[in-house]
Amino acid sequence: MSKKKAEGTNLLYQLIGEARQYDDVIVMGRGDPDFDTPAHIVAAAKQAMIHHHSDYTPPEGLPALRQAIADRVKRVNNIDVDPATEVVVTNGGQEALFLMVLAVLSPGDEMIVPEPNYNTYADSLAFAGGVKVEVQTYADDDFRADPAAVRAAITDKSRALLLVSPNNPAASVISPGDMKTLLDIAIEHDLMVLADDIYDLFVYDDFEHLSPAALPGGKERTLTLNALSKAYSMTGWRLGWIVGPADLMARVTELKAAISGGTSVISQQAGIAALTGPQDAVEMMAAAYRRRRRLVLDALDAMGMKYGLPQGGQFVFADISFTGLDSGEVAQRMLSEQHVLAYPGSAFSKDRKDYLRMTFLQPEEQLIEGLERMKVAMQNITAGR
Repeated sequence: MSKKKAEGTNLLYQLIGEARQYDDVIVMGRGDPDFDTPAHIVAAAKQAMIHHHSDYTPPEGLPALRQAIADRVKRVNNIDVDPATEVVVTNGGQEALFLMVLAVLSPGDEMIVPEPNYNTYADSLAFAGGVKVEVQTYADDDFRADPAAVRAAITDKSRALLLVSPNNPAASVISPGDMKTLLDIAIEHDLMVLADDIYDLFVYDDFEHLSPAALPGGKERTLTLNALSKAYSMTGWRLGWIVGPADLMARVTELKAAISGGTSVISQQAGIAALTGPQDAVEMMAAAYRRRRRLVLDALDAMGMKYGLPQGGQFVFADISFTGLDSGEVAQRMLSEQHVLAYPGSAFSKDRKDYLRMTFLQPEEQLIEGLERMKVAMQNITAGR
């Protein structure tokens, strides 16, 4: 991890610690859904505790869950996988992304990363001894991952291309046209593709999510991760997956067995219920996020704040350069003066000190209150008070 990146992460942890002292704090940065886990999933976990509490599971996961994942990625992502050899269950998306990076990169290999991006990819690259090659994206272009910029970043050490869509923290969605071009570039230069689809069920307006593994020539070079954390409000259950071609998935399975062994049998039984049971809770959450997103954008527009249009996911990455302060100072003042916590952009990219990450993962009444407090903080900052 770079020194500047470490400084941004340390500041974030400091702010999170300070926020705990306020009984009325409104956290508008953290990416945890505020909804309860659906009841039928909890019921399945209770049954698992009674009947399966001491069972070890294969490192690649229970066969029934791998089948449910294969059915899901076919239905949602149009990816055909063999549940026996092309699916591995993981301890959440966090372990999945580490396993993907470790499976494809050797020390010194380069991975092309559109920035800003989820900060744990930098940690996993450092762990693997890989090198991050940044391709910058911009709010004025809604943080589009420009294929021409990706192509220009390729060197003889390039090994992989990271595609997170919808993106965290920028909330951009790679268009089908751009995705096809990016995959063509990966094929031309023999790059592996690491696809992070964790927000694939939360896409807004007329934007469309497309998994690179669904395209011709994509599956044989793509590892795709997902998790139940966001779609089913199961962040603490730690249950995710990777799908990909059998030869790469054999490597993923070896790493999984060596690092953590099997995933919790209780969480896996709950995951089966999530993927095979009623999906109305997912639809309810998606509808709520659409309403909340509009509330946030209207409030930011009223403040005159610029942002890349959030096309998917649960975030807004907003430009606060007009304040004359960097995002760490703005976040600190919002917290101390108004008890609102947004995340400084420097925690996600060393070059994004002019941005704040906000979420719409709060009940609407609380979200409206948080936005009102934020407006007061911004007025005080710009007035020099």
